Amino acid sequence: MQGSSGFWLREQRALRARNVAPPRKVAEHRVISEIWPNVLAPEVPSIPTPGPPPKWKVDPNAANRSADQGEKPLEPLSEAPARVADLEAFAHSEGFQQLRSEVAQDPKALETFLEKITSEDPQLMKVITIYQQDFLSMLTTGLVEAAKAQREEVKEQEPPVPVVKPSAEQKAKRKILQSLQPTTKTCHTIVRLHNPYSCAVCKATTELSLCSSCHSVRFCSRDHQRRFWPRHQAVCRFISSIKGGLLQQVAGREWVSDALPEVVDVWTKSRGQPPEPWQLEQLVHLPHCKVCSKAPATLLCSFCSQVAYCSQECMDVDSEHQGSWQCRQVAATAVAAELMHKAGGAFGFTTGLTEGSLPDSIFRNGWQDFVDYSGLRGMSGEEFRTLPCMAQQIIIDSLSFPMSVVEACRFANHPWDQPHIKIHILNAYGCAMADMNKYEEWLHRAPQLKSIEVHFVSTEVRHGNAETSCKLDLCERCTLLGRQMTLVVHETSLLDFVEEEIRSGSSPPFLRVAYSPALARLPLGDPEDLWEAAMKRIAELQDDALLVITERTMTDIYEDEERLELFGFTTVVPSRNSNFPSPLTLFDGVRSNEENPIGLTIWNMSICAFKAGPATSRPRSPKASDVLEDKAKLLDQAMEVEVPEDCAIGDRVLARGMEGEVTGLRCRGYPNGVEVRLETGERKHFLPNELSIIARALALSDTASPAPEALQLQDDRFKLQLHLKGPWICDGNTMEDVPFNEEVNPASFVVSLTARCDGGRGFRSPLSSRDDEPPSGYVIYVDGDDRWAFWLGDGNYWSGVQGPPVELRRPTELQGMYDAQSRCVRLFVDGQCVGQKHGVDFVPNQKRPMRIGAGRSENPVARYFFNGEISN
Repeated sequence: MQGSSGFWLREQRALRARNVAPPRKVAEHRVISEIWPNVLAPEVPSIPTPGPPPKWKVDPNAANRSADQGEKPLEPLSEAPARVADLEAFAHSEGFQQLRSEVAQDPKALETFLEKITSEDPQLMKVITIYQQDFLSMLTTGLVEAAKAQREEVKEQEPPVPVVKPSAEQKAKRKILQSLQPTTKTCHTIVRLHNPYSCAVCKATTELSLCSSCHSVRFCSRDHQRRFWPRHQAVCRFISSIKGGLLQQVAGREWVSDALPEVVDVWTKSRGQPPEPWQLEQLVHLPHCKVCSKAPATLLCSFCSQVAYCSQECMDVDSEHQGSWQCRQVAATAVAAELMHKAGGAFGFTTGLTEGSLPDSIFRNGWQDFVDYSGLRGMSGEEFRTLPCMAQQIIIDSLSFPMSVVEACRFANHPWDQPHIKIHILNAYGCAMADMNKYEEWLHRAPQLKSIEVHFVSTEVRHGNAETSCKLDLCERCTLLGRQMTLVVHETSLLDFVEEEIRSGSSPPFLRVAYSPALARLPLGDPEDLWEAAMKRIAELQDDALLVITERTMTDIYEDEERLELFGFTTVVPSRNSNFPSPLTLFDGVRSNEENPIGLTIWNMSICAFKAGPATSRPRSPKASDVLEDKAKLLDQAMEVEVPEDCAIGDRVLARGMEGEVTGLRCRGYPNGVEVRLETGERKHFLPNELSIIARALALSDTASPAPEALQLQDDRFKLQLHLKGPWICDGNTMEDVPFNEEVNPASFVVSLTARCDGGRGFRSPLSSRDDEPPSGYVIYVDGDDRWAFWLGDGNYWSGVQGPPVELRRPTELQGMYDAQSRCVRLFVDGQCVGQKHGVDFVPNQKRPMRIGAGRSENPVARYFFNGEISN
């Protein structure tokens, strides 16, 4: 035998290669002779039979031993007449039994045996070669059964392995992990966010059942209730235990800002650890009455089913909500969440490609012009306006993410005129990571672009790799033009990503985007803040990349702007409403009515843009022209003005070649004009196309101009209209309404009072004379930071000034002043001006009473109760 390769495998392969069927013995010899040339030719009948077999010692008990060991008896040879005594004797020998045992342990033992007998016993090798099939059958018969019996015998002899059963705690954790697995492919925020008014599992909005124990979650079926139970069990028992005690004590307080911290504190003390994220989410969204904040509330709005009331009386008080546009929109959003959950994502759409620059009308009129200009259609080519209403809203929601960024770049004069650009989306999550095909719109709106790299930096994705990259499947026309879009997801913190970009020497991006970052959610220096250190590091780079921020409320975008300027960024596009907001909305459970009059959070509702660099756009006084040293250089940097809103109060502009400062927009008698105070001191009105912005500035504050002298109420300019002496003792639940009087709600006014704050939490208003449809009137209150504040309604929103921290249990003299001629609002504390703001419009309260001791004077049910004493 030659070589160590398998003999039988080569023999079978050779037979198959010939594909013939010769006589058995001749065929065997022809194949074997190719391997072993010295093998004798087969004998013919006329030749005597071979000599006697080798003298193997036959074991007479072999057959009985095989039967005792559970082996099958040897099968007879296939051709009994041709069976030779040699093979038969060998089959009953000890050597054959030993070979069977070795082959059962290791099949290669047969190859070793054949190599051995080739030299030691050629006669036996000849017999095996001739009768190989019979030999193999004899050798392998019963081996499988014998090996199985041997394994069972060994298993019986081994000591049993103890089975460790999981503990009850381990089983509970396993069930919780199973319940936390997503039930849909999409990661859109409205689909993943817990909603107590929809099915907790599939977001269904109809035919729901309420949890009978805690009354805080709903399910569409018994199966979904079982699936959600591991996540809900602890919350359900906790809420059931505090319904008659703690929840009654915190009734009437603001749920998120005032009541929830106390509820979480009781949870932590009773259980020895704070609630897990999925438990805290259920507590945050515990259904509470929209009017009195009592929880849990089970009576739902008959129109939207997304607002709860504790009683029919509270529902009647809030009759203005039922059927309002806010009511209809949150109902539509809940249905959109259900549809996206079932579909696993948003609906597809197609748009045409832009041949040149986008027309200005799109950025003035928003979605109405964009739909017609872009040729927006459904995925199957349907006209957009023929699609169902819900499909339209889901498509517009997807488009709002790329288009709000395009809008910010347009206002910042940051053109997409490069063949290849790189975009970083910072701390991406939820909506920003869902349905990434929407970002193809960037390629459609920039004809010069050939390729885009979009880098998503997020710690919330779970891809298993630190970096995941893929090429987006583009529309047919983009493919024909050779355009490409690559999406790269970095599973890392924002600071680590920025440091790695610096170490690798990577080129700076064309654009950085942060969708709804809420930068001011945590105080400065908080170790849990994912933004502060990273944004400061980006500001140090001083690159030319534009930073675009979008937010869901105007209050959030104002706070983001202030925070980024502290980090070292310069405002390029001041905070403003976007013309490309999402139609999908949620009720704002965090902001007060003063902070968010519409009461909703709307994705991409507001935008602003920045560049890394020193904050040269700080507020200036009218005599700050010495800052503008090189007018030629400033002219090179000038920004054209298209509409009055492109300017902001305090901006430095060139008006027909004369330098000045913007002091008003759309003033009375000049609905399309901009008021400018020239360096000569003269005020004139100009059309937008006559202006060029040469330096940005924030609204004037008390730090930008000298503070006025102390307010003297005995001044002849002030005529006393109403004097209420008091005092009013407020315990956090009492208040008094003074009937509406038009004479005490003039266009220019001063309101004065003495207030002693004795404590409390959240917003507390000692005096309010306001309405919210539209936002009008004024309010003095202690804000969430425990500071005095004075706010006015301008018919669209609330604006005002913030004062110093409140000193508890000390009487404080407060005066709020508004001058309609200069459009300036001021707050005086103890006779000193502590804050002022110019360029503020004011709409007086037209019908609501003046409320002493509480806020929300537009509603019979008072909120924001003051705790202390009020007089004068």
